Order: sequence, then structure tokens, then C-alpha cells
Amino acid sequence: MKKILIGMAAILCAACSSKDLYDEAKVEELAKSSYAENFSKKYPHVDLNQSWDYSHKNPSFSLPFVSSAASTRGENPSVTKTDEYTVDQATLTWMKNKLKDGINNSALGKPFYMSVPNNSFTIVPIYQGQASSVWELHAVIDGVDYKVWEKGQDVWLKTKENEDWKDVKSVSNQELYKCTENAITVKANGYQFDNFPVGKQMYFYLRITKVTNSKYNYTLTAELSSLAHQMLALQDCPRPANIPEDHEVMIIGCEDIPVQDSDKDFNDVVFLVYAKPHVPQPIIIEDGDPIVKKETVRYMIEDLGSTDDFDFNDIVVDVSDVWTSTPTYVNGVLDKWTDSEHRQEATIRHLGGTLPFILKIGDTERPEHAGVMGSDPDETFAVSGWNKDTHNIVVKVRQEKNSTVYNEIKFPKAGTAPMIIAVDPTQTWMSERQSVPESWFYIPGTTEE
Repeated sequence: MKKILIGMAAILCAACSSKDLYDEAKVEELAKSSYAENFSKKYPHVDLNQSWDYSHKNPSFSLPFVSSAASTRGENPSVTKTDEYTVDQATLTWMKNKLKDGINNSALGKPFYMSVPNNSFTIVPIYQGQASSVWELHAVIDGVDYKVWEKGQDVWLKTKENEDWKDVKSVSNQELYKCTENAITVKANGYQFDNFPVGKQMYFYLRITKVTNSKYNYTLTAELSSLAHQMLALQDCPRPANIPEDHEVMIIGCEDIPVQDSDKDFNDVVFLVYAKPHVPQPIIIEDGDPIVKKETVRYMIEDLGSTDDFDFNDIVVDVSDVWTSTPTYVNGVLDKWTDSEHRQEATIRHLGGTLPFILKIGDTERPEHAGVMGSDPDETFAVSGWNKDTHNIVVKVRQEKNSTVYNEIKFPKAGTAPMIIAVDPTQTWMSERQSVPESWFYIPGTTEE
């Protein structure tokens, strides 16, 4: 349970009038003042005159439907690292000619998802181009998200026939050049997908986890998806010599920057997919076909149950703008996305405080919610009138030992100590009574890597 400062007793006494009445407004004022003083002591280098919005509001894409196909497998699905796979020079040469570096290759494919085959399948990273971003590869299968691989993980290369294998992470001190661009051959562990439900929908995406080029800082936590034409599915690739003839093969080329800002060569990372007898079959998202686009802000909130507690996990709520989005093609090439059927929703992700609270988001005010220590309710509800830029969110927290009086917590303006911060939905919350690190906030004289 959260501790109330010993000094709170003195605050309560100071809040009493000459008639010994409980002055609720004074209690709230003094609690907030104590919180601000303790925040500055805890984070002496943090500039209070800053925006407390650290969210990038990058859109994510998902499928609006679930397959109705009968499932004949699906018990204990798994993604398992396989033995090392050596990529032959012929495959690399074909890929480099197909996905020419620095050339707009958008016309080679359209946005797509895939259908799970009635067999296991394997993917292998066979090429990494020059890129400032660090990413994770994720697969979403029947609505379940699986992290598969991280950039450079278990990939080796040779630039000359007689040299030893080099780990791709070791080839340069600069992230941009940690690549296999000059390799004559590549070796990597594959990832085998087993026991996934047949016929269900799946897609891949890259999640950007780090950007070392400040030009692209806004792409942090972006999800670059096959659904949004940030990947190509190439089925006309030749079968590598070490893949048996009874196997199908496919190559997936990926962009690691949102397409509107990229060179669209789709060779920032390239995967070989192979399986017996079938790889996941690409399904094109045609003109007017719907997908779901979502922009989410995560609010991490302190409830004033203690004024020296900065774990920002008392209430963690995700709020989202959600649209149906459809593609339009011109001469077979994606021209634009059109958003429609807009709605808003919120999900209470975590509760780390015991005080009851009322949550108002935009025009929607929820009934009082019990505080629960260490709960992850994942409780979703519709909201309206939320503005992701002005952050019109208010939390009313019932004062300790009072059944009717609430402390009101709003999204903070610059110059005030924050009790609410806005972050990306990938930001995890801290353990109980573990303060968030100072690096979460802007500190003068430092730069974000």
C-alpha cells in the first residue's frame, strides 16, 4: 500500500479552520505543493519548463476481421530458432538486382497480409541494407503478436571467399554500416513457425526501437507493416540451391522508415521464407479493402496517494484514435490511404494505487473506479471528444479517508511538476515505488541518441 508522508498529518492540521472543519481545497493545494517540491528534489536536472508529451503518435495497422476458416491445427503454436542457414551468392545477386538500392521499387507489390498454411514454415534474414534504425521483427497471427527477431541478431557475413565469418554487429562502429551490403554470402539462424491455426490471417511488421540519425527521431516505436505497403512479397524469386524442389520460397523486402520519407527500395532488411509444401500465401489488399489504423497515447498517472512517489503507475491508460483506412491505386501503384469510420477508445492497462478515482477523457466521464494495487485490467471502453495534442484528460482521485472529496489531476502545462505524462504505447510501466528514470524527461544540455 502506498505510504502517506508523515508530514501529511501536519498538512491536515494546517487545513483545519478555527472551527476545526476539514478544508478539502487546502489539503489538495498543500499535497500538490509538496509533490512539486519533492519532484524537483528527485529530479534536480529536469527542466520543468517543457512539454510532458513524449508520445510520437505513430499509426499502427491491423486487420479488421478474423478468419472464419476452420482450424485443423493450432495447439501450442511456437516460433523456434533453427540451425544456421547459409545464403548462396546467387540468391543475394538476384535480390540486389530485384530490389535495387536507392530505387523506388513500390510498383513490385501492394499492401498484403497472408494466410497460414497447413505446414510449418521458416524465415531467414538474408540481407540488411544501410539503415540508421534498430528494429524488431514481429509476426501477428490470428490477432496474437509474436516478437521473432532483432536487427543483426545471429547474422554473419563474408566479403571474401577465404576470410572468417564476421558477426554483422561487429563490422562497424556506426549503426548505418552494420549491414551485409558488401557480403558475398550471409549466414543466419532461421525461425521456424509450428502449429499455427490453418487459414488464419497473419502479417509481419518492423517495430523501430532506436534511431541513431536525428533526422528520423520521430519514427521511434513506429510499426512498419506489410499491411501499409512497407513490405513487398516477391514470389518470383529463384529457389536457392540448398532448398529442395518440393519446397516453396518467397522473399519479403522491408522498409525501415515510414514510406512517405523513405527511398522505397525495400531492401533495408530482406527475409527468405521457405516451407514444404507451401509458404504463407500473400493476400493483396485491393483498392477499397479496409484495414484498421490506430494512433495511441499512453497516459501514466500519479494519484497523489503519496507526494514522494514517482513511479507513474497508479493509473496507466491507453487512449486511441481508430479509423477504417482503405488504399487507392493509380496505374497499379498505391497512391493514398483514405480514413473513414472514426472512433475513439480507451483501455486501462495498469493500476498501481489503492485510491478510488474518476476518469474523464474528452467528453466521456466514467463512474468511480476502485483503486487496485498491481492490477492489469485491460479494460476497454468507448470515449469521444479526446484530443491527442491538447490531452484533455482529467483524473479525480478521492482524497484519503474522505468519501466525497476528490483531488483533480489534469495533464500538466509547461512549468509545473507532472502528475500525468504522455508516452508511446510501447513504454512499459515501473514496478511499485520504483521511480521512473531521469532520462524520461528533458534535461538541458543533453541530446537524445
